[in-house]
Amino acid sequence: MSSVDWENRYQQADTPWDKGLPHPMIEIWRGLELSPGVIVVPGCGRGWDLRAWAMMFPQHRVLGIDLAASAVEDAQKNCADLPNVSVILADFFDHASWRSAAEFEGQNISLVWEHTCFCAIPPSLRESYAATVAALLEPGAMLVGVFFTDIRDDDGQGPPWNCMLPELQRLFGEHFQIESLPYDHRTFPGREGEERALSLRRLD
Repeated sequence: MSSVDWENRYQQADTPWDKGLPHPMIEIWRGLELSPGVIVVPGCGRGWDLRAWAMMFPQHRVLGIDLAASAVEDAQKNCADLPNVSVILADFFDHASWRSAAEFEGQNISLVWEHTCFCAIPPSLRESYAATVAALLEPGAMLVGVFFTDIRDDDGQGPPWNCMLPELQRLFGEHFQIESLPYDHRTFPGREGEERALSLRRLD
């Protein structure tokens, strides 16, 4: 999925994206009405966001997916007290295999949370990401998250890779209604002005 050796990054403790806390914007979605199903977190890292979603929606199973074995092991430990959380080592794009491995065959996915996956994949994989999410979600289900958009200039270097809002609209617009959230953006210190929170609802 990526040219970056994420396992090595975790083993070398080279993980500046890991703040040891869930993303502050998750709290905005606390009152979200979700259909029955699974909440999926691609690129879940050490599981801080998993904990936040699992505690906000204890009636939902929450699935974390990551390519780095060390991250998966840490996330499993960090979420061991939450019975509705599962974490697996898998490639998000190979959704047939991880749905089978996580015993989610036949279960709907009600929400995909995006925080550290889309910005970490090379831009050449963005269309595959959009197609994967569109295939996973039924009409009305949602992709919500924070994206590095046109308010950040990355000079073409990444990860994280910037993605301007018009490009997001091109990638997702065929299958999703895209909305910016009408709230002040909350983020980690040092990321101010770099992110935009978006809500994407799967169209019929």
